[in-house]
Amino acid sequence: MTRLQSSAGPVLSRGIIIRPGRPVVRTTFQFVGTLVPNAAQPIEVLERQARSLVCDWLEGKFPERLSPSAREGESFEIDVHGQRLECVAISEDRLWSIRLIQPDTPFRDRPAVPGRTWTTEIALVRESAGVRFAIRVVCASLRFAGEPVTLTRPRIVIDLGSRFTLREARPIRAYAWRPQSETELLELQELLTSPERGLPVYLLTTPDERQLNMHVAPFMLDHESLARRVQGLAHVVTMPWELGYKWTELVGKPWSAYWGAVRTYRPGLDFESELPTDHPLSLAEGILAFEYKGLTMERAFEEFLVDRAFEHSAGRHVNWGPCLFYVDARRRRAEMARSSATEDSEWRTLYEEEIASLGAKIEQLEHERDDALSIADSADKDREFYVAENQRLRARIDALGFQLTQKTGQSVDATAPLPNSYDDLPDWVDSQLVGRLILHPRALNALKKAMYENVGLVAQALLLLANEYRNMRLGHEDAKDSYDRKVRELGLRHDGSITEERASEQGDEYFVLYPIGSQKRRFLELHLRKGTSKDKRICLAVYFFWDDETQQVVVGWLPSHLDNRQT
Repeated sequence: MTRLQSSAGPVLSRGIIIRPGRPVVRTTFQFVGTLVPNAAQPIEVLERQARSLVCDWLEGKFPERLSPSAREGESFEIDVHGQRLECVAISEDRLWSIRLIQPDTPFRDRPAVPGRTWTTEIALVRESAGVRFAIRVVCASLRFAGEPVTLTRPRIVIDLGSRFTLREARPIRAYAWRPQSETELLELQELLTSPERGLPVYLLTTPDERQLNMHVAPFMLDHESLARRVQGLAHVVTMPWELGYKWTELVGKPWSAYWGAVRTYRPGLDFESELPTDHPLSLAEGILAFEYKGLTMERAFEEFLVDRAFEHSAGRHVNWGPCLFYVDARRRRAEMARSSATEDSEWRTLYEEEIASLGAKIEQLEHERDDALSIADSADKDREFYVAENQRLRARIDALGFQLTQKTGQSVDATAPLPNSYDDLPDWVDSQLVGRLILHPRALNALKKAMYENVGLVAQALLLLANEYRNMRLGHEDAKDSYDRKVRELGLRHDGSITEERASEQGDEYFVLYPIGSQKRRFLELHLRKGTSKDKRICLAVYFFWDDETQQVVVGWLPSHLDNRQT
């Protein structure tokens, strides 16, 4: 209360209540990997050395030194007026979990942001194959702390990766991996599909100076600079020119990169169920024309890749495995202590400790929930924007195509060259039929084993579906007559593929997962056919369905027949 003076005497006035409010919490960095001992190094020694290196790093950030017992792996708590360092060690689980909480400090040329706090959590777990290392950084900003949050990588990740062998599917290095043999290409393929990989892979390829009509470096980007900047955030691979063709043969042209292109292979890659377009490909010409954050060309694209790596690290779901961060480690310690307690007085103390740890876990989960909801809300808004933009562009493309047809009397594809091989077919579909027809990942995989001899007819069948059939589904005037006439001209038949009841007897043969990346099954209800022989060289079948939401044809299998009870 505040005492004020007036003509009538003293008056009591209620004081101002300052309420900071709940902070906005955001995860800014995440990493989990394994420290692998060398042949002459016991795991216990590696664990002790790694813990010592972490303690050295923490002492460089905290105002007080750590005690010898803390360095030996015992639990402790240190509070220095707004800065807190606390550790839980559980010998039974071989776990050492530590948490550092500090206010924001000046960073490079940026002053400290008032109302902003950083929490860094590290866990080490000794296992049979090595020492598991996990780190997570969280930034909490009060509502008035409006400065953008800078995504950074803790120096300890670099220190551990430099002194020891730190693996995340493969060793984390400050330099690019350059495969030297076809055996190493197989290792690269295994890396891409490894369930252990949580980081993106940036594949850099050798440019063709004749194609670009200019002198360029061995790779479009400075691979040494990129590898240093994304150490612990992404794997960087440089593909030698002499192995580039072998790589294309191994994964297929739609999944490859060449002539200076840079490809990002995202984690969780499945060649059988994903589209190549889910893993961005940037061509050399596009890199030379790239602009980002006031930079241009190669430097701009490098900066873009670095930012994408940081954003992926901050937003991805991580399987921490046996690594428990401080709140979970504290709860685990309370549970273990309670299970071994004997005296009533111990029980009371231990229950209080467990209740406190559960309360801390609830608070942490609330922050994580708020963070996840914020990310989900932002993702939903982005999705809605791009869906609307996609629909607008599709409508614009359709309108321009219709105007061109009205003016010339010919289809927009009338003069388009047809692909000469099945290797060229996916790129041709992506460039020529975009927005009208897509090849499902299962169809892309089927093309690798295609035996039908007339590639041109396959392309014409796809053009028929992208044009006349699509126009018919969109309700254009006389479109059905045009479609039926074109089917006859090409010597094809349009039929239902099989009844859905009979298709179910064939397992997944007549079904694909769609939308791509979902677990929804879609029935390949229709097909175009030519020939009745069982010889795959002379008999054609294209299985497809119509997606009303995107207003395009989805081809799920070609160019051979799917099995049924008769075949």
